[in-house]
Amino acid sequence: MKLFKYFCLLSFMASCSSEQTPQELLSVDLRSGMDHPSMLALQDEIESVEYIPLETTADPASLLDGVSEYAVTSNYIYVSPVKEQRIVQFDRKGQFVKTLIPFGQGPGEFSGILPCIQVDERNDRLFLFSNNRVWEYTLEGEFIGQSTHEYSVIYMRHIGKDRFAAISFPFQPFNGGGFGLGLFSRKGDTIAIKNDFYSFLLPHEKSGFTTSIASAYSDAQNSVLFKTGSNDTVFCISADRISAACVLDLKNSDAEVIRSLDVTDMSNLRIEKKDPKDIFVQDMIEFPAHYYFRLLYNQGYYIASVDKKTGKTFVEKCEMPGSIYELADANLQHGMQGTRSYRNFPVWGRVIKDELVQVVTPYELNLYKSLHSITIPQELDLKGEEGNPVFVFYSLI
Repeated sequence: MKLFKYFCLLSFMASCSSEQTPQELLSVDLRSGMDHPSMLALQDEIESVEYIPLETTADPASLLDGVSEYAVTSNYIYVSPVKEQRIVQFDRKGQFVKTLIPFGQGPGEFSGILPCIQVDERNDRLFLFSNNRVWEYTLEGEFIGQSTHEYSVIYMRHIGKDRFAAISFPFQPFNGGGFGLGLFSRKGDTIAIKNDFYSFLLPHEKSGFTTSIASAYSDAQNSVLFKTGSNDTVFCISADRISAACVLDLKNSDAEVIRSLDVTDMSNLRIEKKDPKDIFVQDMIEFPAHYYFRLLYNQGYYIASVDKKTGKTFVEKCEMPGSIYELADANLQHGMQGTRSYRNFPVWGRVIKDELVQVVTPYELNLYKSLHSITIPQELDLKGEEGNPVFVFYSLI
């Protein structure tokens, strides 16, 4: 279960610009910067920062064991804890409100693994996505309805009126009734499907998605972008098409392509099977002028910034106080695996409207205290390893 949740949180964020011809696609050479890292310039894109610790009260429902997924509006923070199947509501000051939506089979309750939460503040909607079902609520938790479609998915987002973008559940072959990327209507009708991720290195009957994928919603563009280890192209699912957004020239090995495609080999779940010199794109963030990629390479994390117009790339190596597994235990969001180019504190998260949102945990902060190469802000100088996570909001220029 922990590996599944860890996989679900491989998330990234990038834009879907107007449709481009192959000659116009931005081509990015990430590998050339991996062995010569430097500091990025995130400080040029952040105006201010606010730290919001989530409140703990006498009500046990206010206590969280971590954050597996979250959504944010102007008024509220919605959190799905790591071990508990429920949605907890806090206000934007971090004050506990209530358990908004419980787990169960009763009216208005949801069931199943919950990899994705999304809010549509303009239309007063909260969406919960699980496998092949979508639960719809108001932002105050009133149950609106539930829909079901025929495909099993690992990731889904509402990307416009009557449109949902989806990524298939891994380890299902494309030619065995599964799919790769999909665009569906609210009723489950198929608008577009993309399955052509094959490679000459592997028979078609073995080809599908393994855990070597990354996907995330782009709030600014109302689209979903996707990257698989078997293909260097970043794909975009918009409200009316699936298209290419940019190309990352990773120069990975044939073995990595096979590992990313072979759905008959369940050992793909093991991170240590990767060649350390292969680059895994874990997730992305889109800023107005840059893409930021978080990468797993040579048993460490790296952040790359890419100029969206020129493709100029800089790479920074992240500070790691422990192994990848220890970091996953500390925070499934890997909130402090980021660039130190803003006030020397590791920054990573997702862009929501005009803010970069980051989640850090007391345990994670405790791991990093011994590293003198980073600076923990006074607002995050928490005592001990227990307590609720802290949300950090960076206002973007």
